[in-house]
Amino acid sequence: MSQSIRFAVALSTLALPSILVAQPNSDDRFDAADESILVLGEREKEARQRINHITEVIVRDPRIDQPIARQYDAICIGILGMSAEYAEALIWQMEDNARALKIRVAPEGCRVNTLAAFVENGQAEVEGLRKSAPWLFETLRDYEFKRILNGNNGTYAWHSTKVKEVDEKDFTVKVLKCFPSCPPREVYTADPFMATRMAQQIRVDMIGSVVIIEKSRVPGKTVRQLADYVSMRSFASVNDIPAGEPHTTPTILSLFNNGGLAPDGLSQFDWSYLKALYNLPRTARGAQIHDATWSAYRKRALKLNAEPSSDE
Repeated sequence: MSQSIRFAVALSTLALPSILVAQPNSDDRFDAADESILVLGEREKEARQRINHITEVIVRDPRIDQPIARQYDAICIGILGMSAEYAEALIWQMEDNARALKIRVAPEGCRVNTLAAFVENGQAEVEGLRKSAPWLFETLRDYEFKRILNGNNGTYAWHSTKVKEVDEKDFTVKVLKCFPSCPPREVYTADPFMATRMAQQIRVDMIGSVVIIEKSRVPGKTVRQLADYVSMRSFASVNDIPAGEPHTTPTILSLFNNGGLAPDGLSQFDWSYLKALYNLPRTARGAQIHDATWSAYRKRALKLNAEPSSDE
């Protein structure tokens, strides 16, 4: 069976046992020793500019008129291309990360909806999958597929999404044609229909997540780094840090950037971004993640700066 076929079959049918390892169910997974958040002498304005810049670099803006996408249902993680021992360690770490964000983890026997695959040729794999398993890409538009192929340093990630009402009910999607020059537009209608002058009360669910990493990029990376990287790309719609980007703010998204050193795992910024994302209202638009990330980052900075030194 080809790699592409195994990959597609895995996402639709693979059932994996839960990794039954007791872990603290912490709501705050920051590591105090991870980095200096507000370095001595750095003004708050400068820090905010730094965090706003890195947020701008990584965020994938949602489609116009749609909220930012998140994981709402329980996740079921599958790993391809790794030995069983390493796969279990990756799953364990990713599940722990999910619980810290209050993302539910599916029980034993679940069907995989969050997949990480380690392959020889990532671009060939993605292009092959589009032919052999087009359903993996059916919610993506052409520009979103092209964005996948622009993956940084042998990594490729995307999500399948579904628009729902805030209370989880499904919408009926209708396409309004516009002639002669404007493109068709999707309209979401509820049943029963309710007229309102308020903004659409919709949310966007991540219903499938795929992260592909070329095996040639794995040597030298720890299990924690790989698991935290896949977590970041699976739980949020973000880009890698591009080559040449100044490393003024540590982030696991620089793990495969040849130009810099990556942190040992999810950094203070990474956790701030994820916590902000999963604390936003379900109807939150993409622009709201910037202020929310800075608020979460600053809150953590003040907390750490207030803690007494271990030397005292």
